[in-house]
Amino acid sequence: MSAKPLVSIGLMVYNGGRFLRGTLDSLLSQTFTNFELIISDNCSTDDTSAICVEYAQRDARIRYYRAERNMGAGWNTRKVLSLATAKYFKLAAHDDRCEPRFLERCIEALERDPSLVLAYPKARIVNENGVFVENYDWPLRTSSHDPKVRFYDLLLNDHLCLQFFGVIRLAALHKLPPPGSYVNSDGVILAQLGLLGAFYEVPEILFISTRHGGQSSKTPPARVKVKGFRLTRRHGTLPCPEWWDPSTAKAITFPEWRQLREYFLSVGYGDLRLSQRLRCYLMLLPWISKHFRRMMKDVVIAADQLLYNLQASRSASKQASVTAGNSVSIGPTASEE
Repeated sequence: MSAKPLVSIGLMVYNGGRFLRGTLDSLLSQTFTNFELIISDNCSTDDTSAICVEYAQRDARIRYYRAERNMGAGWNTRKVLSLATAKYFKLAAHDDRCEPRFLERCIEALERDPSLVLAYPKARIVNENGVFVENYDWPLRTSSHDPKVRFYDLLLNDHLCLQFFGVIRLAALHKLPPPGSYVNSDGVILAQLGLLGAFYEVPEILFISTRHGGQSSKTPPARVKVKGFRLTRRHGTLPCPEWWDPSTAKAITFPEWRQLREYFLSVGYGDLRLSQRLRCYLMLLPWISKHFRRMMKDVVIAADQLLYNLQASRSASKQASVTAGNSVSIGPTASEE
């Protein structure tokens, strides 16, 4: 590896032992070898740490960091991005795999066209056992030279945000605010990148995305796991907010409203003419229409979160009283004396 790598791969992981070896092997088997691999372990409780240490000892391109506690996916994304030193950045998840030519083909496109901000390949979806589910084919007009067109598709097309796992110009990411700890922050960043420049889709299936029960989108919030009366068992846009930030387990959040705010602020990025900027703002109207019911459900979910907080506080107070009562020492009775 040269003194300064051309690509920084940021691998965020939390309890990823089941899939981690396959992911690491796929990254270390890339035909393009001039990269650094930054692993940020969000205080895993399984064998993730041992696996990371083992691989780091075998390959000098790996840098391994472990948090003292689980800080959430939002923090972990910011962590690996802050440690990146190369011209290009690729985010990686512990349960996805890349075919050997992933980096090579993406970097070829970016080096060939300096106006591109991101390159990504076509993807395949597999289940937890690696069995084929589908080829993910979701056309987006992100290669358009018109930023309004790119923003429209990234805003209003319900894609899976797999482009975020492509190869991105680090300089473009540095023009944007750090990734947030809120639902769909990856979608917001893609919209912001789309305002900065065009994307390129490599016409080959080089990315393998795994779907399994332990994934973020399958993780319900704490309030729906408990027994008892609930106003609603819904938990809005997936994944739940505390997956992004564990400190929000009892917070009153409005994920859909937060997305609207972030998309509104996003229009401020990019070198847009006034007419283009106004057109992008107007695109938020169909987004509101499309998401209106979800935004109303956010209000109900917030009310249920408040109810859960009151129930949890009351239960904790009751338990504390019982514990205090049991800990009081009882003196000897008269007969015992």
